[in-house]
Order: sequence, then C-alpha cells, then structure tokens
Amino acid sequence: MNKSLFSEAAYYKPYTYKGLSGRYIHMPAATEKAKRTFVILYGQHATLERIEPIVKALTRYGDVYAVDNPGFGGMDAAYKIKEHPTLEFYSGHLKHFISEYIPADRQLTLMGISYGFQIIANTLGEDKELCSRVEMAISFVGFVSYRDFDMPLAYSLFLKSFLSNIGHTWLGGKILNMTIRPSILKLSYFIARPNDVKYKSLNKGEAKNYLSEQTWLWMVNDDRTHAATARDFWYKNDLTNLRIPVNGVHIGVPRDHLFRNSVIHEELEVMFQKMTLLELNLENHAPLDVDTEAKVSELFPATLKSMFMESRNGKAVSL
Repeated sequence: MNKSLFSEAAYYKPYTYKGLSGRYIHMPAATEKAKRTFVILYGQHATLERIEPIVKALTRYGDVYAVDNPGFGGMDAAYKIKEHPTLEFYSGHLKHFISEYIPADRQLTLMGISYGFQIIANTLGEDKELCSRVEMAISFVGFVSYRDFDMPLAYSLFLKSFLSNIGHTWLGGKILNMTIRPSILKLSYFIARPNDVKYKSLNKGEAKNYLSEQTWLWMVNDDRTHAATARDFWYKNDLTNLRIPVNGVHIGVPRDHLFRNSVIHEELEVMFQKMTLLELNLENHAPLDVDTEAKVSELFPATLKSMFMESRNGKAVSL
C-alpha cells in the first residue's frame, strides 16, 4: 500500500466509533457570511483525500465536516467488532458522529455522495428528531433503491457477479483479499475502459497515474465490507417507502453509466418533503475525479450556490 497517498495535513483528525479507528475533517467557513454547517459522507471506493476538493469548495458557504465510513478510506471495518456493515450500522455511525463531534446548536446540511446518500436517507428515516436539525439533505449522484441501477455488462460481471456474490462472506472476503491485487485490478480496468469516460480520455502517462490511484483506493477499502455493502444495495436495500420531513436536493447526471437517473428523480420527489432536482454536465457517475476546489465550484449549479447562501444558522463557524 502506498501510504504517501494518505494526507498528513493537520486538519485530518482521529475519529473513533465503537472502538473502530478512522479520521474526520473539520474546516471552518471561509467568511462570516458562510453560515451553513455541512456534513459529508462519501460512498464506496473513496477516501477523505478524494473528497477534499469538495470540502474546500463548500467552505465558501459554511464550515464543513467529512468523516470516514467504517471499512472504507482506511478506517477499521465493522467485522473487527463482530458487527456487520448494514445500513442500520452506518446510520448509527452517522448519528454518533453528529451527536459527539458537532455542536448541538448547529442546523445541518447533510451531503451524501453515491452510497453515502443512502446512509443519510436511512438515518433521517429512522430519526425524526435529527430531521428537525437538518435544513437540507443533498444527494450528490446518490440513490435509494436496488431498482435504480442500470450498469454496463463489463461492470456487472466484475462488481456484481464476482465482487459482491463471492466476497460478502468470511471465506469470500479472504478469497477477495488474495485475488484483488494490482495486476488483476489493472486488467479489470482495461477491460472496462470503453465504459470509463475518464480513463479512455487519458494519455499513457495520465492513465498510469489513474490506475495507480484506483488500485490504491481498492487496497485501502476492506474487501468484505466493499462486497457486503454492494450486495445489499444491488439486491436488497429499498428506502422508497420512507417519508422524510426534510427539504432535499438531488444532483444527478443524465448520462450516468450506473443509474437510471429519471427513476431516482421520481423516488426522491415522493420520499422528501420538497425535492429540488439539478443536473451535472458529466459523462459518467462519479464527480470525485474533480481534483481542485476551483473545478468543484464550477461544477456546482448556480441554483445550488444560491441556496447555500441562506441558512437557519445565525452565525458562521469561521476562524
């Protein structure tokens, strides 16, 4: 594992949940006018480093927290304490982080990236008291049901047929740990390259760096957790019966190569008190390859930026 890809910046702080060790970020608001308090959850195949440009871009509108999910980003997995990485487990983790690390007087803007939004939606569906503290819930290319997926065959064969169906058990996790190696991962990315908009646009040197980063991301995520959570959201998880008394925003990608974005639109409009639907001009699912604060700011729709300038918080949390 290339440890140098973990940041040593001072704003990365230790975080624990039920004895599991991870990290979180808290960045203050950039100005006194930036009054929101954001909490960001990434999805799978991510680290805090990968979403740092999003965190920094949001400081223009408020102070920002981002926290590891157990089993991802280098954080200890639930299996270490003989628990399973279910949606309920992750909801407990999010509620713990909010109650223990964020001042109780702050109104919150929760942003979930991909699977991170499913965790947020489930948490709000479980905890109506928390809903009263949330002024906005944002789905950043998020989803809420197994019915939302529409993946190309190359992704489906590797991710669904191999990764999730084999790796969700104890023995399967061991098999994955032995078989998911850099050479196999790079071969898998090469096979899937026609469907990977970013990868196929890179020159030889850029492609080499991209594969190294992607391989590292696989190596720092717990294999069994990756497989078990994927199996749940591909085959079981369905939150469409929830009714959540919170205003929401869904930022989707019409050409998303993993999801039926129109279906997600319909589901969220029923689930949330009010849902604003926005679109990104991207060619694939993940916006996490946007690698600078400036590029993230350009990516945010103007409507969203305008919404961020309003808040129920009376003051900013700034330096």
